[in-house]
Amino acid sequence: MTSSGNNKLIKDWIRPLQKSLTIETESKFINTLGRTKYFNDYLYESLTKLENLNLSDEYLRIFNEFSKKYIEYNKLEVNQRKRLIIDTRKSLYKLGKTLEIENSNNISNTFILNKIDSSLSLDSDIALIKNVGKVYKNKLNELGVFNIKDLINYFPRTYLDYTNRVKIINLKPDNLYTCIANIKRFYIYKSKKNSNLSIMNIVVSDETSSIKVTKFFLGRRFRSYSFFASQKSLYTLGTKLAISGKVKLTEYGKTFVDPQIEILKDNNDNFNFSGKILPLYSLAEALTNMSFIKLMKKVLIYAKQYPEILNKKQLDALSLLSKGDSLINIHLPPTQKALIESKKRLVFDELFLLQLKFLLRKRKTKKNIVAKQFPQKKSLLKEFLNTFPFELTKSQVKVLNEIKNDLANPVPMSRLLQGDVGSGKTIIAIASLLIVIEKNLQGAFMAPTEVLAEQHYKNLLKYLNPLLVSIELLTGNTPQKKRKEILSNLNNGLVDILVGTHALFEDKVIFNSLGMVVIDEQHRFGVTQRNRLLKKGENTNLLSMTATPIPRTLALSIYGDLDVSQITELPPGRIPITTKIISEDDLTSLFKIVEDEITKGRQAYVILPLIEDSEKMNLRSAKKTFKHLSEEVFFKKKVGLLHGKLNSQEKNEVINSFLKNEINILVSTTVIEVGIDVPNATIMIIYNSERFGLSQLHQLRGRVGRGSTKSFCYLVTSDKNGLENKRLCVLQTSNDGFYIAEKDLELRGPGQILGYRQSGLPDFVLDNLPNNKFLIEKAREEAIRVINNDPDLKENIVLRNILIDNSDNKFIHDFLN
Repeated sequence: MTSSGNNKLIKDWIRPLQKSLTIETESKFINTLGRTKYFNDYLYESLTKLENLNLSDEYLRIFNEFSKKYIEYNKLEVNQRKRLIIDTRKSLYKLGKTLEIENSNNISNTFILNKIDSSLSLDSDIALIKNVGKVYKNKLNELGVFNIKDLINYFPRTYLDYTNRVKIINLKPDNLYTCIANIKRFYIYKSKKNSNLSIMNIVVSDETSSIKVTKFFLGRRFRSYSFFASQKSLYTLGTKLAISGKVKLTEYGKTFVDPQIEILKDNNDNFNFSGKILPLYSLAEALTNMSFIKLMKKVLIYAKQYPEILNKKQLDALSLLSKGDSLINIHLPPTQKALIESKKRLVFDELFLLQLKFLLRKRKTKKNIVAKQFPQKKSLLKEFLNTFPFELTKSQVKVLNEIKNDLANPVPMSRLLQGDVGSGKTIIAIASLLIVIEKNLQGAFMAPTEVLAEQHYKNLLKYLNPLLVSIELLTGNTPQKKRKEILSNLNNGLVDILVGTHALFEDKVIFNSLGMVVIDEQHRFGVTQRNRLLKKGENTNLLSMTATPIPRTLALSIYGDLDVSQITELPPGRIPITTKIISEDDLTSLFKIVEDEITKGRQAYVILPLIEDSEKMNLRSAKKTFKHLSEEVFFKKKVGLLHGKLNSQEKNEVINSFLKNEINILVSTTVIEVGIDVPNATIMIIYNSERFGLSQLHQLRGRVGRGSTKSFCYLVTSDKNGLENKRLCVLQTSNDGFYIAEKDLELRGPGQILGYRQSGLPDFVLDNLPNNKFLIEKAREEAIRVINNDPDLKENIVLRNILIDNSDNKFIHDFLN
C-alpha cells in the first residue's frame, strides 16, 4: 500500500484526525468549534489534502467521498453524523493497521500491543474482548471492571522492577533489588507469639549464593491446613522465582523481608520481563497476574482513544505526556523514568480537574448574590477586644483583618484557619462570630466531641455573657425539656450562638437567621456534613479551624475551595515543651520523674493506643496500664482512667476531677487529643509512640505546656530502632506544628494524615502528592488560566463534559448545564 518510509507521514496525518473524531463523538456530534475551525471544515480540508501520502486509489476514492459528506455535515441528522464518523474511523483504522503506531517513547520493542479492532472502543463491554468468557467476565465485574475504559483505568498496585536485577552474592542490606533464583528449601509455620500470624520461609539460590526469603500472612484464614497445603504445592523445590523487595540484615544474615514474589511457570518467564518492570495488580483469587497482563496488552491500544483534556501547547508548556501514552506507560513501563512521567500526567489530571471544580464552585457561589443591608447592633467586637485580658498577636490581628474583609463582602466567606496548639484560634472565632451577631444574624459553633463543645461553650459564656450575647449548648445528651426550649428560642432568634456536636446537623435544628458556621477540628467532618449545616442559612459564612496544620501542598489539593489563613506565632510567655524519646527499658527512671512532679503539685497524662489488650496487635492498653500504675507503681497517688467507651457523664466526671487536681495521673486513650485544657499538667507520656502519626503526637503533647511551668513529653517506644526513628526525632527537635505537618506528609503520606475518604482524592493521587508540590501549583495555575480565558468552558467541550460526567457536586452540574 505504501512504502515503509511513508509510514510516519501517514501516521502523523491519521493521529490528529483520530483525535478530532474522538472529540466530536465525546461532544455528542455538535460540530465542535476548535481553536480556529469547526470540526466539519477541518475534516473536509484534511481529507482532501492527500497528494503527499501516496495512498492507493481505493483510499483516495474513500476519503474523497467522506470529504464531500463533511461539507454537508451541518445538514445531517445526529444519527447520520454518527454513522459518518464511525465509517471514517473504521477506514482510518484499516489504513493504520499495518503501521507501527506505538510511540517509541512509551513502549519498548519487547512490549507489542495488539493491533486495534475497529469494532471495539473504550466503551465496549469486556465480554467483547477475544477469549474473555463468562467466568472471567464475572471476575472482572467483581473488580469494578465492566468495559475497556474501566480495564485501562485499573492501575497496578505496585511493580516488580526487574531492571535492577542482581545476583545474590552482590546484595547489600537496606537496598531494593530483584533476584531470579530457585527454591532450595521451603517451610511454613504458625507464629507462637501471635495466634493470627503465619510465617513462610524460603531459601533460594542462584549460581552465586543463597538467601532467605520471609513472608508474613496475618489472619485466621492463613492458619488453615488447606492454606499451608496450597503454599507447599506452589513453592516446590527447584521452582524458579522472581523476588523483588528490600534486603535487610537479620540475625540469620541477609534476608528478603516480605518482598513481592512471582512464580515463573515452567522455570521460565513466559512474558520475558527480564530486565523490565512487571506490573502487579490487586486481583481476585481466580485471576492470575500474568493472565491479567495478557488481557491488558489486548486493550491498551485503545488508550490512544482516551479523551485529551490538554492541547499540545499545554502539554509542551507543562512537560507532560499525552493521556494515551501515560495510560500505556502506567501498565507497561519500559523504564522507571517512563513510569514516573506517566504518574506525573495522571496525577496532574486529577489535581487539575479538582482545582477546576473548586474554581467553578466559587464562581457559582458568587453568582446571584444580592447584597443585603443589616441593622447594626452596638459594636460588640470593639467592646470584646477592649475587655479581653491579652493583646492579640500580630498574626491574630492579620487573620482577623482577613476575616473582616471577607465578612464585608456580599459573597459568603469560606476560610480555613490553621494554627498550632495554643495559638489563639478560638479568640479569632469568637471575634468573627461577634461581627455576624452585630448584623442581627446567628452563629453556630461545631465541635467533634462533647468535651470540646463544652469547653467552647464555657469560654463563650466567660467572654460574651458581659456583652449580653445569648449562648446555648446542644449535644446528644442535652435533656429533652432543655432541648425543646433551645430549639424554640433558636427558631425565634433568641439564641445568638448555638454551640454543639453532630446534634447540630439534625433537621429539627432550625435557625432564624444563620449567618456563620464555625467548625473546630474541621478534618473530623466530611464536606457533606459541612454543607448540610451551611444550608441551614442563606449565603452562610464558613470558618473552619484546625490545630493539625495542613501543609500548603495538601491545603491546595484538598481545600482548594477555601481561602487559607494561618496563625503562625504563639502568644508571648509560652514555654516550649521538651520532648524526649525513651525505651520501655527506661520506664522505671521515668516514673521517678513523674513522682517528683506530682510531689510538686503537678499532674501527668499517660496515653495508650488501645483501650483493652488485643490479640492482633502487640500494643499497650489503657485498662491494663491503669491497673499496673494504680496498683503497683503509683498506688499512693490518685490515678484516673479515661477512654471512648465511657459514657458522657463518666467522661465529664473524670475530666472535672483531673481539672480540680483530684486525679494526679490520667491514663487515657487519644480521646484527650483535643478539648482538655489543664494548665497544671506538665508531664505527657505516650506509649507505643511509633504507632502514631507525627501530627497526632504533636496534638497530644499540646495538652501539656499550657501553663507557666516547664513541661515535658516522653515518647515511649517498644521498637528496637525506636530511638533512631526518623519520625519521632522530628518531634524531639521541633515544636513547630507547620514544620511537623510537612514532615508527616513527607514520611507517612497524606492518606494517613487525612483519611482517604475525607480527602476526595483517589489513593493513586494521594500516594504521589508528597513529591509533587510543584505539580499541584502548576495544576492550580493552569486551572485558573483556563477559567479566566473560558469561564463557562464553551471552548473546552471535552473538559466540560468530563467535569459534568464525573461530578457528584450539584453546583458544578448546574453551573455547566
